Amino acid sequence: MKVLKIGGSFITNKNGYKSPDTKHMIQIAKTIAQLWKSGTRDLMLVHGAGSFGHAVVIKHKIDNGVRTVEQKIGFADTHAACSELSLFLVKALVDQGVPAISIPPTIIAKQKNKRICDFRFEIVNNYLNAGYLPILYGDMLLDSDIGGSVCSGDQIMAWLGKKAEFLVFATNVDGVLDGKGKAIPLITKDNFDEISMHLKETKNDVTGAMKGKLQELLELDNVSYIVNAEKPERILALFEGKETICTKVNPKKQLD
Repeated sequence: MKVLKIGGSFITNKNGYKSPDTKHMIQIAKTIAQLWKSGTRDLMLVHGAGSFGHAVVIKHKIDNGVRTVEQKIGFADTHAACSELSLFLVKALVDQGVPAISIPPTIIAKQKNKRICDFRFEIVNNYLNAGYLPILYGDMLLDSDIGGSVCSGDQIMAWLGKKAEFLVFATNVDGVLDGKGKAIPLITKDNFDEISMHLKETKNDVTGAMKGKLQELLELDNVSYIVNAEKPERILALFEGKETICTKVNPKKQLD
């Protein structure tokens, strides 16, 4: 199984409020359709929530728990917004001839203190084995410690990464960038601290942004890639096992 994650900053206008980036959504749907039609069927898709998630969470002030009636309404409103975005992407994929199915994480997973503790993967796997393209996304989950909490697409990727052959993160930049704006070719546990000092925090991001993503990936046993979704040929190259411009995250490799 291979997993592709589409960043919320690519398919939404992240500084807006529930603002889809229709051009990018159609573009990535065409790329995924090319993969699908070339025979890549052991594929799952995850996408970020972008302005359909972060802005709504902040509006309702539910980034640190869900306890009151008002916060539960905010939980429901955020879930509805994230689902709405997912269905936009499903429609774009269906229009390209891909049998995509959106599976709400809030139905199949739970958290404990903002971390996934239960995930019914068999539901996702049933659709995968039946010949569909399962789509998961950043969502709100029940949380046994704080009532409810944000579950990012990156955390879902980390969970799926325990079962996946490899993970590909398609975002709006060439990879993790150095001070000159070039993609850092390799990140390991050895150089993470040095690299993380240069990572910028993102406004209105309640999921930890790039630093949080890398921390998740470095806890896995397999390799991940961060690649520019604006360059479809690079995504295709990774799935074909070819070298391309990107950042490779290898938890096991030590720097020479």
